[in-house]
Amino acid sequence: MFGSVKSARSIGVSAAAITSGIAGFSMTMAVMTASAAELRVGEEARNAVSLTVYNQDLALISETRRLNLPKGRTKVAIEGLPESLLPQTALIGGQGFRILEQSFDANLISQQKLLEASVGKEVRVVRTHPTTGEETLVTARLISITQGIVLQVGDRIETGIPGRIVFDEIPEGLRDKPTLLADIQSEAGGASELALRYLTGGLSWSADYVAELNEAEDRLDLAAMVTLSNNTGSGFEDASLRLVAGQVNQQTRMPQQAMMKAQQRFESLAGGASADMSAPQSVSDRYVYDLERRVAIGPRETKQISLLSAKSVEVAKTYRFENLASANGGANDIGPVNAAITLELENGKKVGLGLPLPAGSVRVYQATQRGSLFLGEDHMNHTPEGEKAELRLGEAFDITARATHTAIDQIARDSYESEQEIVVENAKDEAVTVEVSGNFPLGWKLLTETSPHEAETANRLVWRLEVPAGGSSTLTYRMRVNR
Repeated sequence: MFGSVKSARSIGVSAAAITSGIAGFSMTMAVMTASAAELRVGEEARNAVSLTVYNQDLALISETRRLNLPKGRTKVAIEGLPESLLPQTALIGGQGFRILEQSFDANLISQQKLLEASVGKEVRVVRTHPTTGEETLVTARLISITQGIVLQVGDRIETGIPGRIVFDEIPEGLRDKPTLLADIQSEAGGASELALRYLTGGLSWSADYVAELNEAEDRLDLAAMVTLSNNTGSGFEDASLRLVAGQVNQQTRMPQQAMMKAQQRFESLAGGASADMSAPQSVSDRYVYDLERRVAIGPRETKQISLLSAKSVEVAKTYRFENLASANGGANDIGPVNAAITLELENGKKVGLGLPLPAGSVRVYQATQRGSLFLGEDHMNHTPEGEKAELRLGEAFDITARATHTAIDQIARDSYESEQEIVVENAKDEAVTVEVSGNFPLGWKLLTETSPHEAETANRLVWRLEVPAGGSSTLTYRMRVNR
């Protein structure tokens, strides 16, 4: 399984990608992947691997690999690593040996680098007869590759040669895959287990929710899927998976909280949420989700994994006119504008949830007699237990409003009064409750209003109006503002 040298093999590359204007040129090489002084430890030696994936194109990889160390000092080449590994975060350890030094070698083979490393050296050129197909082998010296390949063949200088350049081995300093090199001192030698931990880019996850709204529009079934994307260039088999919801600062220390193991399981809740992951743990102000089964994800692969599901979650449908109310002068007339349709849910056990919900897109559907109907989608922020989530699904066709400033009176140099009338019309065949909100400047004082308001914040007010079927409701208020 382990050895100091890979067996020789042959690979072909196109020279047309190296230098334009030299069509049909290619190279062949007999490959030696490591020097005899290195002990190669590849992906096949992996015992276990754990992926801790963040929302921000970042992952913490922890793995162990088997190796058989000779006694004394050995240079170990750890292969099968992501191209986007952050070398400064790599940590190697194990029992029975110590690490003297380590480095990350990502100087990978390419057509251009092979040629650059061979300038001034002898190479072999395989020429193919255009009619017979017979191949002949010629020894040449590679003189230049600056603006095309230039060879010295005997006493001739040749360019644009149809054929293949043959390399006997990879030039020193080049590798066929990213490699972490470790200088290891082992006192006794023998079978050992090497522990490796590092941060890498190229791995990320996001949550996607699908909600099915019932006919009464007061409950929905909610399912969440995790979309896991692997763009590291490396595959991971039989890996344990942890997902971290929340941002981490990558310019300070390695997020040690991601190494803590979650112990708690989901409680069994009648009619509550269920999941394929253990209970999310609150660790250093972030939530960590542990998948209960192992996963396999290949290089450049994206897959979806079930996160949680909840049946009959209570929701409240609201029609809302945002920022329609105002104390400023501006335009005398606004509208007609359509009401925004929102669904509001409180993330609690009593409504069928009660689990920390990671941020993600929520797509809402509704079953009708003629099939399912897509109602809209919105982004939901990270929603802890006990917090409310509000989803805006679009605009209501039958519910509109107009706003008119009926008076703007200057009372003093730094004081004025503003009066506004808002008329909400409902073309539906059922009565609706509509919210009208607005932000007001500092120093406001409400003088009169035809409907009572609620203060969402110190300077943000909302009025709830009952609008009859096929009818309208009017809100009028007068406000004084002292600058």
